[in-house]
Parts: sequence; structure tokens; C-alpha cells
Amino acid sequence: MGFFSRSLWVLVAFCAAAGASRAQQSNDPTLAYVYPAGGKKGSSLDVAVGGQRLEKMTGAIVSGAGVQAVVTGFSRPLPGKRFQEFREAIAERRKEIMDSMPPGGGKKLPKEDIAEILQEDGATAEEIRLFRIMQNQKNDPKRQENNQLVETVTVRLDIAADAAKGPRSLRLFGKNGLSNPLAIFVGDFPEERLPGSLEPPLPALPTIRFPVVLNGQILPGQSNRYLFHATMGDKLLFVAQARDLMPYLADAVPGWFQAVLTIFAADGREVASAQSDRFSPDPLLVFDVKESGDFQLEIRDALHRGREDFVYRITAGRIPFVTGIFPLGGSSTSATAVEVSGWNLSRQSLSAQVPPGEGIQRVPLLANGFATADVSFAHDTLAETFAAEPDNDTAHAALLAVPTAVNGRIELPGDVDIFAVKCKKGEPLALEVFARRLNSPLDSYLRITDASGRQLAYNDDQDDIGSGWLTHHADSRLWFDPPATGLFYVHLGDAQRQGGKEFSYRLLIGRPRPDFALRVAPSGITGTPGSFAPITVYALRKDGFSGDISLSASPAGFSLSGGCIPGGRDSVPVTLKFPAAPIGDPQIIGAPQTVEITGTAEISGVEVSRKAVPADDKLQAFFFHHLVPAPDLLAYAPPDRPPKKPIQVAPGTISISPSLPGHATVLLPKSFQKAGMKAELKNPPDGITIEGVAPCEDGVEISFRADVEKIKPGARGNLMVELSAVQPPGKNDKPPGEKPPGEKRWFMGLLPAVPFEILKD
Repeated sequence: MGFFSRSLWVLVAFCAAAGASRAQQSNDPTLAYVYPAGGKKGSSLDVAVGGQRLEKMTGAIVSGAGVQAVVTGFSRPLPGKRFQEFREAIAERRKEIMDSMPPGGGKKLPKEDIAEILQEDGATAEEIRLFRIMQNQKNDPKRQENNQLVETVTVRLDIAADAAKGPRSLRLFGKNGLSNPLAIFVGDFPEERLPGSLEPPLPALPTIRFPVVLNGQILPGQSNRYLFHATMGDKLLFVAQARDLMPYLADAVPGWFQAVLTIFAADGREVASAQSDRFSPDPLLVFDVKESGDFQLEIRDALHRGREDFVYRITAGRIPFVTGIFPLGGSSTSATAVEVSGWNLSRQSLSAQVPPGEGIQRVPLLANGFATADVSFAHDTLAETFAAEPDNDTAHAALLAVPTAVNGRIELPGDVDIFAVKCKKGEPLALEVFARRLNSPLDSYLRITDASGRQLAYNDDQDDIGSGWLTHHADSRLWFDPPATGLFYVHLGDAQRQGGKEFSYRLLIGRPRPDFALRVAPSGITGTPGSFAPITVYALRKDGFSGDISLSASPAGFSLSGGCIPGGRDSVPVTLKFPAAPIGDPQIIGAPQTVEITGTAEISGVEVSRKAVPADDKLQAFFFHHLVPAPDLLAYAPPDRPPKKPIQVAPGTISISPSLPGHATVLLPKSFQKAGMKAELKNPPDGITIEGVAPCEDGVEISFRADVEKIKPGARGNLMVELSAVQPPGKNDKPPGEKPPGEKRWFMGLLPAVPFEILKD
């Protein structure tokens, strides 16, 4: 919680570090979509999971309790050569038929004849099914081939009757490694499912009854429609989940499935439509039924795009839905009375009790877990204050006792809340607004003036890398160093001059509280027993904290190399060492294991520890990177991979100066062939290169050189190095006297992260 420093070079470092972690995981299975993306409590269903490198997936795992997942099948498109053989066989039969017809005649082969021809050509029933799918896809000019979507795994989900409703994540694992997570939802309403993209369509529009959850996929240029009957006076809600399921599409603009919901009357008139919900791209459509009748619900993409990963869920009916709460937070030392607004609610208030300390807490009673993102509630140890009108000029500004948390609303368009604060020169203040991060539509700004009205500080938007998949950053943050002792005024308003009951905010104001939070990516790590796998740990620094952060891993058996985020750095690549032998519960050996990364630092003489939140680097619209939180950090060593004898690096930090290279000694067993070793830096800091690799008594010595024009003295971090060696002669090598084959190399693996520092001469 809090503001975390951002700058251009931090963004560049983030992208480079993220690239390192992605590069090392590039051979892992990748999931693109799951359909349907959830199910009802107490049900069993088959879901199709699409992606690539999925052939050897043998297991599936769902976060949380109450959902069991089992892999039951695998499918991939026909090989191109086989598909062409079938096309040629059909063309030849068609020609035979045409040649036997009188001139001017003709015949189109029925589907039964096509199946018969392919069976005669040796095709199996599954090959015939795949051929028909591929033929339809190739005949559709709107469809584009995409290797990210070509393979499909079928997973059986068994959802317990007492499973908690709300969001989960699904992963696959197997010989290829551990996949990325995909969102699925557990609900308590009946579910309807349209045929998937690889299934025959329905002969007519489906008729639905409320309440219901609708599951479907949108293909290029298509829309899905449903029939329903509504009675005058009904207030029906249609809550779409599209981006909720797949927050970022790397190769699409704007970077997600932009769903549009529309309701048509029986005569074709459009009677209601929605394309978003405030700043959320997923639409929320409220339909006040003016007259009884039959209607059609349509969902489509705003840009008429589509493909298999354009998956949606629509929760529909006279359902309760929370649109906002006030206040947005409260004290962690006592319960807070909270007003609740929304539709079809059975209650308009509740008492929120939060855990000790500070943070943002999910409110189970307001989870909206059946439909969309959870309602969140901030909590802190500060004293609580409520803004009160009139407060829109300095004459009526309430004097705040610092530190405090102010809860308020911008109730009217153009309204501004103004507060007075006594400041002392040399004692800076930290001010931060929480609104957009707590689902308020407020686009806040902060402005500080003196008694004469002269502006001394201003901030509109402040990006927060810790806010997950939020793209509409609109919360404000200021660090104010008073130029003199006296009374100053804090102005808080909406940058778009909007306002209303739902435009709530929570303003934290007080002395700087240096702190940090951590993220670790990726959230799924594949390795071999005894090997090193790359991860990146990000420091989200708050209120000027710039010290070193020591990192450690648990449970026992896992360890980190290069486990320190140097002072002033916002991220560092490290390596996680896998245990040499399986660990954990004997019942789940061979399944992914949960790992925790903890950071410890000294702040104002006190040792502070923070656990890293697992996350995945997601690319949006070809360019923008986001750290999307995941439920768990999982490490997986496929059981059929033999343990690897780890390669060690002599401990210590290598020092590199402009005139002298730094040296790292790689410790190798005596039996290793040291000549011909090569080392390669993976995503190195700009300005550091490998000068050479030379045999030494204990193994090989890697020399690093620094270009002081690109990297300055004082810089610290970790180097990620891959080692390879000349392959020893084998029985298939050329006999003596013949021309030797080209040099063969074998990959020895990633070394433990090598800490470095740049010194002056």
C-alpha cells in the first residue's frame, strides 16, 4: 500500500528484467484460453484449454479448495501434409463424379461422401473431425492462423457443493513444465454454454431463464444472441466478464476482448446497450423493463474482432450487485460502518472488520464473486476523519490533525474539497489518494496552496506498478516539503470535473512512512532437481526508502542466489535453486510446490520483512507490460527429469573497474572438459560484457568487462550467465583420418546469479 517510485529508466529495467524471465521460460507450455471459464458449485464439467506446447500435459491444478481438475484429452490440428492429402483425395473423387455427369451437370459432395472418401484414405474418426474444422477455418476469410491457439487439452472439473464462489486460477503441468495461470470462476447460478469454436453451432437461438450464467466464444466478425422474456417493472442486470477472464492480449489492440452488450426488442429495436462499466472495459447493462415481451441479448466485440480466446461469461437476472461503498476504508483497530449502494440489494449497510495493520482487504459479503472483481476495503492504523460540506473554499477548510485518513466524496461536478494543514519547515508531508484502486470512478488531483492561493505543488495521476491489471491509473500522490512554517491548504477534486455520490476517495496524509512491497515474476517456475531457474523480484519502494533488501526463499530445500535488491534499484534478476531431491507431502510429489519469497530490510533502525506477491508479466497491445498478481508462486520439477548436479560459482561479489575486469570462478568436477567452455550473458545490464572464459584449477574463470560510458561506478546487481561446453567424442563420431564434423556443444545450464559491483579506478 502506498506510492511506489516510478521513472523512465525503471520502466526500461522492468521490461528488460521481464524479458529475462520470459526468455528462460520460453519452452514452458503456454495457455491462451479456457472455455467455459468456470462452473456452478456442485457440478462437474469438461473445459477446453487452448494454447501451445500442451501435448505432454498430464496434470491440472486449480487454486483454492473445493475444485478438482483432471486432464482427460489432447487435440491438435492435422499436420499440413496430412490435410493436403485429404484435400487431394476429395478433389480426385469430385473430378470422377464430374466426369461421369452429362455436360453442364454438377454435383456437390455431401458430408457423408466426404467422410467415406477419407475413411477409404485411411483417416480415423478424429482425423475426419479435425479435417472438417480446419476446412471451415481455412474457408473463412476473416480467420487468421494463430499458433498460440492451435492445441487443446480437455480438463474435467469437479466443483464441490461447498466450494467458495469467486475467482480461481487454472494451470496445467507435465513433461513440458508448468503453464501460466488462467482465470476461472466458481458461481452459484445455473450455467448455460454455447458450443465451442470446434463444435457444430446450435440450429436456433437459445432461450434462457433467469438467473443464469452464459458462457460463449466470439469468432471473427460474429456475435452471439440469446432469447429471453421479461416482465414490465423488472430490473435485470447483465454483467459481462471478458477482460476479467483474460486481462491482456499481447497481440491485440486495445489489448483485450472489448465486449458490447445490446438488448433488442422483438421488432428489432435497440432498447439498451453497454460497452463498459465506468473505467472497467467489461460492460454492466442494467435493463429497466418498460413493457413485457420477448427480447434478444447480443454480445459482440466492439471492433468486430474475434477468435478462440475471446471467451466471455455473462451473469444475468434479477441479481444483487454492489456498485460502491462508503467509506472506502477504515481503521484496523475497530469495526467500520459501511454504506452499500447497488442494485437488488437486501441490505444497504454492514460492519466491516479488518485485520491489524495496513493494506487493502477483500470484503467477502460484497465480493460480487459470481460476476466480477471483488469489492475492496482499505485499512490503516491512522486516525479516521470524514470530509464535511461546506469545504470548497479556504474559509471553510477543516483543519486536519496529521497524520490522518480522510474519507470523502466529490458529490457534484466541479466540486473541490479543501483542507487546512499546519506544516513545519523541514518536515515534509506525504499525501496519497486511494480512489480508482478501490473501484471509485474518481479521477483525482491534489493541489497545495499557501494562504494567498499560490500553488506550491500539484499531481494528477501517479502510476502504481503494484495495482495489477489496472490500466486507468488516476490516483494522486504528492510529497510536499513546506517552504516555511505555517498553514497550507490541500485541494482535492476530479480532473474531469465530474462528480456524484459514487465519486468517493480516501486521502492519507502524514509524515513519510518509508516502506516497500515486493512482486516476483513469473508465478510459475519449471526446473530440474538441483538446477537454477531465473526469476525477477521487483521492489515497490514507498516514501523515500532506498536501502538494500535481502531476499530469501522457503520452504527448506529452495534457495536464492544473488538474493539482494541493491539500494536504489527497483528490480533484480535472481536464481531459484531447486532441491536436489523431491520435497513436500509424499502424496503430492510430482505436482507443483508452493514457494514463498521474503524480503527483509532495515528501516529507521527496525528490521522489516515483506512477502513477495506472485505475479506474471503480461504484454498488452504489443507494447505495455503489466505485473498481474497470481494466487501462488509455484515451482515444478517434472518427475521424469533426472536430478542435475548443480554447478557452483565461488561465493562473493565480483568487482569490475574501468581498467580491470571482474572474475567469477565456476567450480567444476575434475571429470569436466574445461577447454572450449563458452559463457553467454542473458539480458545483461547495458555496458557489461564477457571478455573471455579460461580454464583454472577449480574449473573455469569468466572475465567480465565494463564500459564506463554506459554503466557508472556504484552500480550493483546480478549477472545471469549460461554455460556450454564442447560435447565429448561419441561412438558416432567420424573415424580418424576423415574430416571431423562441426563442433558440437551441449548446454550445461544457467549458473547461480552472479552479484557484481562497478568500482572506480
